[in-house]
Amino acid sequence: MALTRTLSAAGAAAAAALVLASCSAGAGDSPGGDAGPQRLVVGSLQEPTSWDPAQANEGHLAPIYQAVYDTLIKREPNGELSPMLATDWTTSDDGLSLTLELRDDVTFSDGTPFDAEAVKANIEHFQTANGPMLANLAAVESVEVTGDHEVVLHLSSPDPDLPDSIANAGGYIGSPDAISDGSIDTVPVGTGPYVLDEANSVVGSTITYTRTEDYWGEELPYDEVEYKVLVDETARLNALTSGQIDVASLNRAASALQADAAGLHSEEGFSVNWGGLIFFDRTGELQPEFGDPRVREALAIAIDSEALVDVGWEGLGDATSQVYAPETEAYDEDLDGAYAYDPERAEQLLADAGASDLEITLPTSSVFEPVIYDSIIQNWEDIGVTVTRHQWGPGEAIPSMLSGEFPVAFMTLAQRSDWGTVKFLFAEDAAWNSLGSSDPELQALIDAYPGADEADQAQIAREINTWIVDNVWFAPVMRPGTFVYWTDAVDVEVQVRQAVPSIYNYAPSGN
Repeated sequence: MALTRTLSAAGAAAAAALVLASCSAGAGDSPGGDAGPQRLVVGSLQEPTSWDPAQANEGHLAPIYQAVYDTLIKREPNGELSPMLATDWTTSDDGLSLTLELRDDVTFSDGTPFDAEAVKANIEHFQTANGPMLANLAAVESVEVTGDHEVVLHLSSPDPDLPDSIANAGGYIGSPDAISDGSIDTVPVGTGPYVLDEANSVVGSTITYTRTEDYWGEELPYDEVEYKVLVDETARLNALTSGQIDVASLNRAASALQADAAGLHSEEGFSVNWGGLIFFDRTGELQPEFGDPRVREALAIAIDSEALVDVGWEGLGDATSQVYAPETEAYDEDLDGAYAYDPERAEQLLADAGASDLEITLPTSSVFEPVIYDSIIQNWEDIGVTVTRHQWGPGEAIPSMLSGEFPVAFMTLAQRSDWGTVKFLFAEDAAWNSLGSSDPELQALIDAYPGADEADQAQIAREINTWIVDNVWFAPVMRPGTFVYWTDAVDVEVQVRQAVPSIYNYAPSGN
């Protein structure tokens, strides 16, 4: 098995109970078995709030949208890009246009032909619909149809990650007719490998797909795919170990240890995220004290990251002080200790900032192990901070963070490319820069990156990372293990920079 840590007595007992539950439920009768149509059942902790592709989010929701919407470009499991609805793409020498050659044999599930006009309609809709990933296509200034199956994206400034963006949420293509009449909000109409089975889908419970007839692309191995919405972690784990579902993502390290002991499969050493605090309020808009970087630094260095990894993540992760992954150019090993645990200095920083009586509301979510919040709050209280908890209900956390409701929150997010991280976290219109933080020095670095040559881009990326750490926009704690587990009934290939596998990455065991 991938994760090989010694279980505590309590954890071992829980794992044993889960194994017994699995046996009593008939683990051999997996949803992915050979009897009847091939069927995949996935446990999901999220469901879409809208089927409009312009409202699509990434991460856990990616395969749910991929089932019905093809992207212009496909992102392979290792992150490489390959043709999908676009057969070829070319960036101009000045980086200010991207030309896409499109397939000419594709039809939407409502019978509408896929063509360049459909691409133009989707991109323009994406840019006006104010969706969560709006920043992905921020550089696209206009869309020019240059042929029935050729389109040119004209950019206001170079965007090195644009091909990757249209291989993700920025590239889902829906029927222009369904977009125009608004029906796509409740019923997805795409060109994807599956169509939504409305009769067997229940909001808050089940999303069911059936195979698209005469799908233009490679036929996926499953005739039916079902996503069971299981927000509660224990419910997902129990469903997985009892064979009710084939695969699921687990957020808690303790759950991963139990899944490992129960004989489930996972990818060894797989990690895509950083976890820690996001200081949404960097100007004091919601809480005046947060406008002083000394206050944010105090809160960052008051957290005992090493202890939190050991206790809150069962040691299945690495402490860090930066949001960039080690494989990026921006990563700087020396920055990993920038927020080393130092409660005495933290107290002094608060005193210097006139915030010794700081009071904070920290929102909490049941998605994460309670001990994570307990540890952070205890660390803060140790330096004299008064902390009030606000408990998010199911499905409330991400909308709350994306709207900037609280000045600070704990979250785990995917680590992206150098430029992808800028667009996702740092840019003034980035999805996770909820209150639109900006700074002239940072903006100058951001503006310089796209047009620079490769060597200079690497240097600028490191300077951006250093600026972010120095100015304490975040308080990263760890790069945690990413826990995707599956049963004997399926083979799964994990997806880099994505918390869960893409819809294309599943197959019946042995296929």
